[in-house]
Amino acid sequence: MALQYSDEPLDLQLFREDDDEEDVFYKKKLHALINGDVTPSKAATDFDAWVVDEANARLKKLMKRPDPRNLAPEDEERGIVSMRAIAPNPSGNIELVFPSIAKLCSAFPPYHPGQDRILHFLEALRAMPEHKVPEGVPAEDHDDHDQMITLWPFGGNWMALAEVFRREAYEYSYPYSDIETPGSETQLRWRNWQSAIARITTSGLIDCSFLCALGDIIPSSNNYPDLEKRKIGGPNRVGGDVIAGAQWIIWPDEGRFVYEQCKKVDKVDGPRTMWSMERWGLWKDQLAFVVGDERFNSEAQLVAKLAGQRMVALEEEDKVQSAT
Repeated sequence: MALQYSDEPLDLQLFREDDDEEDVFYKKKLHALINGDVTPSKAATDFDAWVVDEANARLKKLMKRPDPRNLAPEDEERGIVSMRAIAPNPSGNIELVFPSIAKLCSAFPPYHPGQDRILHFLEALRAMPEHKVPEGVPAEDHDDHDQMITLWPFGGNWMALAEVFRREAYEYSYPYSDIETPGSETQLRWRNWQSAIARITTSGLIDCSFLCALGDIIPSSNNYPDLEKRKIGGPNRVGGDVIAGAQWIIWPDEGRFVYEQCKKVDKVDGPRTMWSMERWGLWKDQLAFVVGDERFNSEAQLVAKLAGQRMVALEEEDKVQSAT
């Protein structure tokens, strides 16, 4: 049975004072999703319909223009500087909504129903039969519109969605952030967020592996602090990253995913690669170090112990399977 957290969700940080009408429209849809007012399947259907219908409406208006490829003088007089504001732009709507989804990931504890709804919403989008939607202006040598994108294949860094999550990661993990304060809201959000992206990655939706907090518990990381500085950084920063990064290990699906990925590679070979057997060994060593060093707080030590035990269990399971 999966470990369950009892702590409550944090503030959603969804609505902002500067939200315009379009922001309020889609944020209300997301709010209904995470509150359970609509099912993930219904939320996915509505989101898809909004993206498709708006693109088709723009296409209809675009193709009625004398020149559907270029701005007209009256457009420039209205302050329009790009055809992106006129042409079908489904990728723009996706780029508009996903930062809020990435933000919501920090609000819910691991395996909380709110986190489940986010994951199931993305899975429901992916489960739709693939369909195409117009994007941008027609090619120069075509009289009709043939520029299309396919919805919703997901996988890897589709539509650069991993970059959306990368920008959100920096909201928490910059040097000397409040991750280093035990029990702080930032530390809790970092843990919650790591749990969410681990599930999103493990499910094959968006590959956020390079954002895994385990990367920062290794001494060679740029975010690894001077452990002698107890008040700024120091052990508490490592402890915060241990609690967050362990979300990729202590849960059954996530831990198995990480181990299987690490077994494929001996050493990492680039700044955005995370998994290797060398790293797996380093993480085991660092977790054991945290467990055995009194400079780390008790929660970090407990989570490190659980993660270390899970790593050993995965290795033992692998040996048994190999022997049979």
